Amino acid sequence: MRSFIAALSLSILAVSSVQADDPYTVGNVSIDASADNALEAQTAAMRQGQEDAARILIERLTLQEDRAGTGFDFEPHMNEFGEMVVGAELDQTIVAEMISGLEIQNEQRSSTRYLADLNISFDPRAVERVFGAYGIPYVSAQSRPTLVLPILDGATDFMLWEDNPWRQAWTSQSFDNSLTPMFVPGNMEGAALISARDALSLNEEALRAAGAFYGVNRIAVLRAQERGGIRRFGGYLVNLDNAEELAVETWGPQSVFGGWSNAAQQFVFDRETEWKRQSVVRDGETQEFRVTVLYGGLGEWRTLQAALTGASLVEDARLDAMSRDGALMTVNYRGALEQLVSELAERGAALEEYPDLGWVVRTEF
Repeated sequence: MRSFIAALSLSILAVSSVQADDPYTVGNVSIDASADNALEAQTAAMRQGQEDAARILIERLTLQEDRAGTGFDFEPHMNEFGEMVVGAELDQTIVAEMISGLEIQNEQRSSTRYLADLNISFDPRAVERVFGAYGIPYVSAQSRPTLVLPILDGATDFMLWEDNPWRQAWTSQSFDNSLTPMFVPGNMEGAALISARDALSLNEEALRAAGAFYGVNRIAVLRAQERGGIRRFGGYLVNLDNAEELAVETWGPQSVFGGWSNAAQQFVFDRETEWKRQSVVRDGETQEFRVTVLYGGLGEWRTLQAALTGASLVEDARLDAMSRDGALMTVNYRGALEQLVSELAERGAALEEYPDLGWVVRTEF
């Protein structure tokens, strides 16, 4: 077993390995600890920060019901005797095993106190080993990014591009590493394409223009308001995949407990939970089938090949034959075929069955 100090040293040395924009990175973990001397304060803060980051990662990749009865059952719960049980604490040796890199920012220290923000990356293979040892199914594949249009229903008008608390709640934190990545336009260029009223009225031309400009096919139009001290938000989830019509799902409205930042976090958490329920694989049995990959050039082939080989459900994808506009591959995958279809769609590849060709992978239009 590695001691905590050894793990801490290895983590600090591995700063260069920290990855961005993937679900195995946990950013902006604030740490603050006091002790009799500076070294003890720093050690305590680092230890707590790494444990907090590991907890965030585990909760991000797994469902609460799948952690029940394991060493990762963090939430307080009732046992079979009707007694309230405090959530489990993480074993520091497990935390140390999973961490692959650590970056320190905004560091402040005194003779008895240490403060900083941490960005911590985790080794996917180590995480897989830990989850496997405890029998916990998990999801590591991210959905496609969602463009969020946060609209505040003010006293006199709707505000989208103007500076307002609802917009600030989204721009002040990052959801790039979420299983369901989301972002808010950080510039004003999109203001010429879509207004608050365009978004709320589901103006198809404006929504498609915004989607094309920001390179997304999914937009969340979220309207927030505060009346009489009560905060609520709701809106629409718009899918732009279909060239003929918008696919629209209504969201909320729901009450906000806490500040607007908490509301943004809750929305992302709810979308993550839905994505995990859709994507999690509890049966590890592998299935095999052959697919034809259709493409119009080398660049498109590489993109489709990456979508297949990079899918979390795909155990192996072997190239059997290749021509100028198509390739034959043998694919081994876990889970239900519908789950593979869904994950590949999130990676920009359509998996469909054709009468003459069988299963075909092509670029999703």
